[in-house]
Amino acid sequence: MADTKTSVITKEDLSFKMAASRGFMFGAALAVCFLVTTLTGLVSYTYLKKQGERLTHYNRPSTRHLLQKQPASQVDNQVADSRCNCSRKALVFANAIPKGEKVDVLQRKKKELLKYRKRTESARETLLFANGSVPLSYPTQGLAVVPEGVIEIPGLEVVDNSENEEYQVQLNTSHYGVLDVTETLSGVQVDGRRTTCLIMRSSSLVLLNRQLQTVVYVNTVYDIDARDLVHFSYLDYQATFSIRIRVRKSPRLYDPGKDNDINNKVTIITKTFLRYPSVKALLNSTRMFYPKIRIVIADDSRPVEDLQAENTDHYVMPFGAGWFGGRNLALSQVTTPYFLWVDDDYVFVNDTKLEKFVEVLDNTNLDLVSGRVGNRNLMYSKLSILPGDDHGDCLVQGHGHYGRVPGYPHCYLTPKVTNFYMGRTDKVRAVGFDPTYSRYGHTEFFVDAMGRLRMAACEGVRIDHKSSRNKDYNKFRRGGGVSGNYRNIIMRRQYFKDNIHCWIKP
Repeated sequence: MADTKTSVITKEDLSFKMAASRGFMFGAALAVCFLVTTLTGLVSYTYLKKQGERLTHYNRPSTRHLLQKQPASQVDNQVADSRCNCSRKALVFANAIPKGEKVDVLQRKKKELLKYRKRTESARETLLFANGSVPLSYPTQGLAVVPEGVIEIPGLEVVDNSENEEYQVQLNTSHYGVLDVTETLSGVQVDGRRTTCLIMRSSSLVLLNRQLQTVVYVNTVYDIDARDLVHFSYLDYQATFSIRIRVRKSPRLYDPGKDNDINNKVTIITKTFLRYPSVKALLNSTRMFYPKIRIVIADDSRPVEDLQAENTDHYVMPFGAGWFGGRNLALSQVTTPYFLWVDDDYVFVNDTKLEKFVEVLDNTNLDLVSGRVGNRNLMYSKLSILPGDDHGDCLVQGHGHYGRVPGYPHCYLTPKVTNFYMGRTDKVRAVGFDPTYSRYGHTEFFVDAMGRLRMAACEGVRIDHKSSRNKDYNKFRRGGGVSGNYRNIIMRRQYFKDNIHCWIKP
């Protein structure tokens, strides 16, 4: 028999080999960490791009989930209704564009839309998943940091009952900041401090978790409002959470005075054109109920009749300057927290109780509340945008409201109201009135306000309507005094600016 040699491995040899192995593994992990950091921007861009493509149309499974308890036929009908379809009876805005220009206009719109999305979309729109049975504890929301600020990341922990020779975690940021620790503990190795990739390892899970309690996020890329994603990894598990970067904003406060007088809280504004008898009737009726309240009038009539008076400011515009432009001018002169919009042919009556509007705005998060005009029923309707194709989305208008305002059951949530409303000055001014709509326009403002203003229509406040028109007024009302076909101008405007292909009405 041949001699058999037995290799004897000492403890020192075993420790050396294990250390070498751990060093190799850690070095490999560090290399992977830097690779992940390098690819994060590309991966995030690709993910967001794919996500954007996915959101171009409504997600059918998600819609079905919301409707899963309804009959199958009803579900199918509602899913079908959630798709943008301009083939139905609809006002197609693209029809206002000459055939020879449609391709060029569409290409320009697509280019501008991509630029808009790049400016406005961030990690706040990223779809994040929390996988089941992940042995990681981490914050899910509520983390915010100011530009160039530092914030502790609470709640980081590995929950693992198995015994391992070594435990290792890795944290990566995506774009806006780096990671660090406030201190390094004995028995824990920390690499990648003040970088986008932080690696920790220890033979003690208890020590590793204590070290995780010292992790901080440091913002390094300035933005006034953005979100960074932090990826937290252990073994084959990964969790992702977000940190919001935002500037601390100063509040907008208005002093209502010692007695909370409505004259210090509300300014009435209106726009008039070639209807002096009507606007004078409005002024006279207002003074009967609110003699000291300030009124602002924007006027593009000719010849001009002077309306300036105590507590009444009359601003004269160029002749025929326009409907929405005048609203902007009047609103720009308001110095109170709220304003009341009235048309120039309205008349105050006993039911025009502005205090009721003020009470709702003072005690809710609503930005705009409306009342009834004349003998009409309270006006409200649903308004939504359905994702469409390259030509644009669908603006869909429907009957009804979105429920009652908590604490104010006479008020109904809605995105569109009549032209008699009280609004928060700063919030509505931030939306503004597009001066393109110089002759007529209504829904166009509420399209711009969608997702920006919370609105409700309320019973209990009414103003009268004494309609008055003359020949010259009617000529301009129908679109006169503008270069080109006014209807086509505003349809083209909505097609491009709002990316709306068509308007579907009930």
